[in-house]
Amino acid sequence: MPFRRPWFLTERKKFTWRRISNVGGTVYETDTIRAMKGERHIIIGTAGHVDHGKTTLIRALTGINTDRLAEEQARGMTIDLGFAFLELPGDPPIHAGIVDVPGHEKFVKNMLAGAGGIDIALLVVSAEEGPMPQTKEHLDILTVLGVSVGVVALTKIDMADAELAEIAAETIRESLAKTPLADAPMVPVSAVTGQGMDTLKAALAEAAAQAPVRSPSGPFRLPVDRVFSLPGVGTVITGTLVSGTLNAGDPVLVQPQGIATRARTLQTHHRKIEAATPGMRVAVNLPGVEVVQVERGAVLTPPGAQIATSLMDARLSVLPEASRPLRHRERVRVHLGTGEVMARLLLLTERELPPGTADAPVQLDCEGVTAPARGERFVLRTYSPARAVGGGTVLEPSPTHRYRRGDEAAKALFEARGTGERTDMVYAMLAGKPADFSPAEVAAGTGLSEAAAIVELETLVDRQQAEVWTDGRYIADTTAKRLRETAVRTLSQYHRQNPFRKGMPRDGLRAPLTKAAAFRDFNAVLLWLMAEGVIAGEGVTVRLPEHSVEIPPGWRKPAEEILAVYRSAGLTPPSPENFQANYPRDVHVRTILSIHAENGDLIPLGEDLFIERQAYDTAKRTIRQLGSAGREITVATVRDATGSSRKVILPLLEHFDALKLTRRVGDVRVLIENG
Repeated sequence: MPFRRPWFLTERKKFTWRRISNVGGTVYETDTIRAMKGERHIIIGTAGHVDHGKTTLIRALTGINTDRLAEEQARGMTIDLGFAFLELPGDPPIHAGIVDVPGHEKFVKNMLAGAGGIDIALLVVSAEEGPMPQTKEHLDILTVLGVSVGVVALTKIDMADAELAEIAAETIRESLAKTPLADAPMVPVSAVTGQGMDTLKAALAEAAAQAPVRSPSGPFRLPVDRVFSLPGVGTVITGTLVSGTLNAGDPVLVQPQGIATRARTLQTHHRKIEAATPGMRVAVNLPGVEVVQVERGAVLTPPGAQIATSLMDARLSVLPEASRPLRHRERVRVHLGTGEVMARLLLLTERELPPGTADAPVQLDCEGVTAPARGERFVLRTYSPARAVGGGTVLEPSPTHRYRRGDEAAKALFEARGTGERTDMVYAMLAGKPADFSPAEVAAGTGLSEAAAIVELETLVDRQQAEVWTDGRYIADTTAKRLRETAVRTLSQYHRQNPFRKGMPRDGLRAPLTKAAAFRDFNAVLLWLMAEGVIAGEGVTVRLPEHSVEIPPGWRKPAEEILAVYRSAGLTPPSPENFQANYPRDVHVRTILSIHAENGDLIPLGEDLFIERQAYDTAKRTIRQLGSAGREITVATVRDATGSSRKVILPLLEHFDALKLTRRVGDVRVLIENG
């Protein structure tokens, strides 16, 4: 049987030899083959007051001293996170990683760094003392993090008489009564005599069977709790894989630092593996990364799966035992994964949140960047003194903007995210801001895939709660209503002020519509409004569909007479001044001419120059004929061909230049293709 010495990452920093098997032509270590057959991995996290025997108990269970620092061993007190592993009976086999946390109040920050990824709580309480202050704070933290499965170890049973142990057990039950661990089994143990150790292992195995199973699908996520360097290996990080599957060789991104690298090799519990699944304690070698570039609190994710952010939407609950309310814009400590970041607490609905408040919508405006995941739980501590006062769940890791307190649309978005109804969540996002959204933006804002977002958007369209524009962007019905009302109001006012104009220039709608909604494409809005029948297009102008230019009854006869003169004049039109002397002052000749122009009966070529429509069309045909026959198009040739004058032909040619029918080259015009 061949042997080899594998690359080895271990928190004990020693090397071992492992037997190799050949399966299907691929060489695997025996432990990796066992993992492929369906092993289950879970994380057990200790909790409890200092000196209640957490580390001693773990050493008795596993044979591993989790106090790895010289200072810890000298003082006999856990300062930082320690790690061990334990085989538990089960089908499939259960491999438990153990995170041993410090119990002293000065090191709660380190305790929180290890508590985020645990599946089972091992609450350690001394039979001599019973629950103490850090017992209570650790219980609060476990409650906030949603840890609902656990075992209570009543330690030092050999040092307490029966009555004292019974009092301690009763006090523990009272402390657990209002927590998710109320029904956790309690096992009296002694790490010195070995009493109860087998019972404790059996209780942990039973708890493991009850613990929620983490999904191996979706993007992997590995919060970093240790960073170190090994000679000949380089930078190594360790942490608990909380979701997804990480394969050796996978590209990874260290967030929020944004460092791109790959998982060169993986190891768990002193063995090399090809793939890590949720619940594993994993060591990862990161090539090309310096130790100083990564620190506890970083997260390994696939490239593109996570966005570094300093703002997040969340649901926050305040512990009933909190000493005071949490106030708007209060500075707080936010513990996410293995990291801590300072933040301002932005309340959405109230000025303060009293103790016992549940699921309040908030934003966390962080002083540094972090990389939270949607649905990730966090713990909130006051700034000074640092005490755990609550926690909650991240709803949106990277919201687009800060909400104002009392913002009803933002509140609706929070409510919809909390229900779990995807259609409601998508609608709340659309309605939360008067703007247009692409499916990709909706997907990013709700956590859905783009395909799923399109399904929900089309459902909203079918329900008439959303509309889609020609450019594929969506708006809420509320935004559509704002745009319709704005267009109608703006055009109605324009028509009242300009009754003899058929329509308003299109750009006249741009400013009011932009104020009503933050859209991307003005033309898409106009096309949608036209398709909806809200407005009608007239060339470069827009109008209300019912609007038309009417000649007042008293002006109809003069209007007919004036138009008849222009028709008979052809391309030798009269001057408008010639008409006014024939009519009373209350008959406005220039207004009549403007009405004829709006209705298309006269074509304006200047302030005092109008040509009747038929004469205009004749001139256009003449110019096309000249150009098609290869003759020069000049003022003279057009004048001669039409029998008009330079006074009319020059502005007429300039008019056709503007319409792109002709183009001037020196003193000659050329016909433009498709003009």
